[in-house]
This record gives sequence, structure tokens and C-alpha cells, in this order.
Amino acid sequence: MLAFVVEITHLWLTRVELENSLEAAALAAVKEWGDANGGSTWIPRQVGIDYAAANTLDDEPVAITANYNPENLPNENDDCEGNLVFGAITEDSTMYVFDEQVTFNAGVRPTCGLGNVLIDATGQGNLGDDAAWGIAFRDTPETPPNLTILSVTIDLQAGGGNGRFDFSSFPPVLSDNLPEPMIPGRDDIVGFSDPHSQIVFSTTTGMPSSLTIFFLPDTSSGGDMGFEPGDRFRFGAFVDGVSKGTGGDDGDGIGQDDVVVTVVFALGGVPLPPVSGTFFDNTERSKDCYPEHPVHPTRIPDLPCPRSSAPNNNGQSYVGIAGAARSYAVRAQATSVVNSLLCRLCGVTFGPFSVSAKSTAVYDCAIRRPRLIRIDEFICPGP
Repeated sequence: MLAFVVEITHLWLTRVELENSLEAAALAAVKEWGDANGGSTWIPRQVGIDYAAANTLDDEPVAITANYNPENLPNENDDCEGNLVFGAITEDSTMYVFDEQVTFNAGVRPTCGLGNVLIDATGQGNLGDDAAWGIAFRDTPETPPNLTILSVTIDLQAGGGNGRFDFSSFPPVLSDNLPEPMIPGRDDIVGFSDPHSQIVFSTTTGMPSSLTIFFLPDTSSGGDMGFEPGDRFRFGAFVDGVSKGTGGDDGDGIGQDDVVVTVVFALGGVPLPPVSGTFFDNTERSKDCYPEHPVHPTRIPDLPCPRSSAPNNNGQSYVGIAGAARSYAVRAQATSVVNSLLCRLCGVTFGPFSVSAKSTAVYDCAIRRPRLIRIDEFICPGP
């Protein structure tokens, strides 16, 4: 019985040592990854290996491997059973009353925060004027430098309306700032080196219910990555049948139909899950739009004041979309062989044994520090 107790205690202590080393590895790796705003996981994996080796198991440095495969996007994990698995933490409170479901997903590219996108429909006509629609990609201190927008889809019928885009006569057209920019003193198209080649409207002749806009880098100049933080543009696209058939085909009707916009962000060229938002009819001019006169306080940057101030007929709807942040996370896991303590003390053939442990660390974007976290679900799609 004494021998049994001694052996179990020894195994328990070695497992504690292994868990300590994995906690250090996960914390160090995710800190390195988060501080770098993502990107390649190669250096963070090396940092994790070094921190694991700074700890010992049975008086020997803990050795783990990188589990690195640069071809296996989005997070370059070679295998789901590897020592270091990089991924993102997602939290879903919809299924739990008192707690949140915390999920580690190795197939999701993490980011501390995505820029905000403002989309507006501002026009009294049928929105065919070349500046009737506007999309602005705001730049914030939390916006990663390698974040872009790949596409924007405007679905006129997703909210239950009957509206359609009318491309029978004219396709969508980019603004030419005439007779004047929608926001005085600010160009309607900013940040694109070659907007007519970089902003691509996916249309067919007829009356589709949705319009998708794709954004491309400028390969000729080599410096413009497409739709980047701080960029904005305005365009015209005719509509018909909005306002659920009870109003005009103007900006108000877009919000009355609960038109849905879906944005696909990309981080370092890797697409992120789509994010959607719903237009609402702006029935108060003075509290929302960008001021036309400098004495008025700024309300919503990049939102133009509608041409009419009539509260219920100002021809304007808009929606703001913020990409959901997915926190950086690293899971460190390992199984190590442990020789029998009694075998060494008494020459008895006993063992060897193995101990296993795992630890997950998440990067807190607000304070830029890592912390350990307990997860409820581990999702790894594998190579």
C-alpha cells in the first residue's frame, strides 16, 4: 500500500509539472501572437516551445514540438493532436441561461477587433444618382493593419420586402463628385488608387434582388490592397419596388424594407466569417448626419445629411456593421512518459507510465495580456 501511494503521488506531481509547463507555453505563445496582431504563427510557436522547456518534468526540460504547417490555413496547425494548436475563442450565450458556451475553434482566424463599416442609402429618387449609396470603412485604433473588405452584398428582399435592383437600362455607376460631393469638402471616393478597376459590381441585365460588390487590390501600383480601413466610396444603383409597395423607391424605403447588408472581411488575405446588418429608416436628420455647417456637432462621420429635413421623408436609411472580434487562443497539449519511481529506488520492474495534460490561453485585447481559460468545446478541423 505504501508503494502504491508513493507511485500515485509521484505521477500526480509529474502531471502538475507537465500542466505548469503547458500553461507557460500557451500563455507565452498567445501573448506573442496577439501582440503581433496575428500573422504567421511560426515565431509564437517557437516562443511556446522555449517556455515549455524552461519548465521541467521529472528534472528534465519539457520538450514539445511546433505542430506547424504554413500551407494549412487559417492558423497553420499541422495536426489537431499536435502540442500547440492555434485558433480563436468564440462565446455563445444564446443556449445558456447562467453561463456562456466557450468554444475553441482552430478553423477560425482570430482578430482583436474589426473596423466599422457604415452603409447608407441617401436619395429622394430611385437611388440611381451616382452618389445615392455610400460605403465607408472606418479606421479605428483597434483595427488590424492587414484587415480589408473582400465583398459587400446588399439584399433588398432579405428583410421581407419585394424590392429589386433595376439594371435593365443602366448598371451601377461610381460617383464623379458632380455637381458636388455628398459631404461638402470631402470627395465621394477616397483610398482607391484605381477605383474603376478595384470596385467591381457583380450584375446581370435585369432586376435581381441583390447586388454584390467585390474589391480588388491594385496590381499595377502594387501598393493599394483594395478596400482598406479609412477608404470610402459612393455609387448609384437603381431600385424598384422598395418600401413594401407603399412608398417611393428612395432611401427611406431601404430601411422600411429591413434591407440586409453582408460584409466579408479578410485578415491578411484570409476571408473571415460574413457579418450582416439591417438598414433602418433614419427619421431624424439633425441627430445623425454629418454636419453641413461647422457650428453643428459631428454626429456620425461619413453619413451625409439628406437633401430634405422632413423627419419621415428625408430619403435616408443607413446601417452600421462591426465585425465580431474573435480572440487569439492557443491550446497546449501533451502526453509524456514517466518512469516508475519504485523501479528506480528498488530495482522493481514497474511501469513506465504516461501523464497527459492540456491548457488553453486567450489573449485579452483590451489590456494586451494573456490569461488561462476553461473551454467547453474544442473544434479542430484538422489538416
